[in-house]
Amino acid sequence: MFELGFTMKNSKDNRVNSLIFIFILLTLLISSLAMADNATSGTLSPDKKVTKVFTHIEQSLIALKQGDRFNKAEIKILLTEHLLPEVNTRYFTYKVLGQNLTKLSENLKAEFINELSLQLINSYSQLLSKYNNEAIKVAQSTLSKSGKMAMVNIEIVGLEKTNKAIVKLIQLENDNWQFFDIVVEGISLLQSKQNEINASINKIGVEETLLLLKKLNQSTS
Repeated sequence: MFELGFTMKNSKDNRVNSLIFIFILLTLLISSLAMADNATSGTLSPDKKVTKVFTHIEQSLIALKQGDRFNKAEIKILLTEHLLPEVNTRYFTYKVLGQNLTKLSENLKAEFINELSLQLINSYSQLLSKYNNEAIKVAQSTLSKSGKMAMVNIEIVGLEKTNKAIVKLIQLENDNWQFFDIVVEGISLLQSKQNEINASINKIGVEETLLLLKKLNQSTS
């Protein structure tokens, strides 16, 4: 019933998504000492924003464990509260849809934004309980020529292997920075999702793709 090119049941997609989500999980272990540099009024730089967001998530996870409430439902609430507001879901969705965006009404665009956001949160919550105590190093951000996009390089240092990741952010009109993509070992979440969704739209159309996204999200809620 869910035999789609964009579902996560394919082993290759599982590996891709696992790498991406592992980055999210490991980033939660950023030291709270890094928060000292953020105790200023005004706009945070992209690297400070990355540190701040995931430190909040780490602290919330610790509270869940201490309160014996560490489960997927509570983790989903945590991510919706602390991570989702920092993701530019509109920009992410529009980039995922690409050339298919012109085929959609405003209502359909809004539905895709909602369903892709839910899919991300559902996927993160399923894997969040599996993180270990890897060390992480957050480097300074690199800005695009326009100064409106930034990349923050991260190293995830385990006992046997060091993984590299990049968080991509976009600057809003109020100078605030929001996440829109994560790249792990050269694999972009945005590009992977773009390939999946566009392949499905080309095969079964926009509305059927949206319907199956809804069913997939419901099955993991």
